[in-house]
Amino acid sequence: MRNTNTLLKLNTIMLISIFAMPIFLRAQNNNDSTKKGYFRAQISLFCKNTFDFRNTFSRMKYKNATKNSDVLILPKTCKNYKRIFVDSFNFFDQTKWSAGQPWGRYHPSFPHQYYGDSQIYVKNGMLHLLNERKPLTFNKNKIDSITIPYGTGLINSFNQICFQYGYFAIRSKNPIGPGTWPAFWLTGKNNWPPEIDIFEMYGGPDGNRIHRQTMTIHVGKVETHTKRMILKAMTLPANTDTVFHIYACHWEPKKITFYTDGVKIKTVRLSKWMRQFYKEPMYLIVNNALDHNYLKEINTAKMPQDFQVDWVQVYQQ
Repeated sequence: MRNTNTLLKLNTIMLISIFAMPIFLRAQNNNDSTKKGYFRAQISLFCKNTFDFRNTFSRMKYKNATKNSDVLILPKTCKNYKRIFVDSFNFFDQTKWSAGQPWGRYHPSFPHQYYGDSQIYVKNGMLHLLNERKPLTFNKNKIDSITIPYGTGLINSFNQICFQYGYFAIRSKNPIGPGTWPAFWLTGKNNWPPEIDIFEMYGGPDGNRIHRQTMTIHVGKVETHTKRMILKAMTLPANTDTVFHIYACHWEPKKITFYTDGVKIKTVRLSKWMRQFYKEPMYLIVNNALDHNYLKEINTAKMPQDFQVDWVQVYQQ
């Protein structure tokens, strides 16, 4: 009888917590839009991450579709869009890009890599972003310094151009190897989130995962403990390191759609709560990072690893 009463009490407390949570959050953050509706948003986020009915047959669709990895062909939803940005990398155009992150040359939480100038160059109409073992010492302050072992190539458009909505595409041939982490993404000009990872390829412990395209949408706010993300992934042909592919996304006010080689592969509809984080401009980043989880597996004898970019294009209405 005691066990039954205890279980009944626990279930009662759980039910009260579930129904009381929205009231508590409203009371604590009446004027904070990131908290308002967050409880309901968690259910939506859980479903989007756990159940992927809308994208169930995306891999089969990609496999059987007519693909185009040479020339960008816009989807019908963008038929009235005009190209507002293009770089074919005949030279490094400083009116379009800056080297490194706008906030610094390395991230204090990930001191294994820095964003270096020598890891970026243009040759024969191609942008090359390297990752390599090339230790470099930085002054942390007037007294302390830090030596960072790996240099990685990263470019961003923060100071040159930012975008709100549009169709974003890159044609690239990606590196392969343990710990390799090339990416093409957008992040907020004024806040973080928002962030759209159009593609990230994680080499993992043996490099074999590099052909799995990961697409991620970041929402929420760190300060209010509402930071969450929606992650989608699809395994591509095992040639993303030997031939070029076109990776793209269509960012609209109410949804974000991902394309690979002109084939629609994933769609994420933004709930009302999620949309608030995507009402501001974002800037482009292309980089060839190293995953700190697999530093022991990296074979420095096979470095540098080269992330090659043919072009980047952006279209808007």
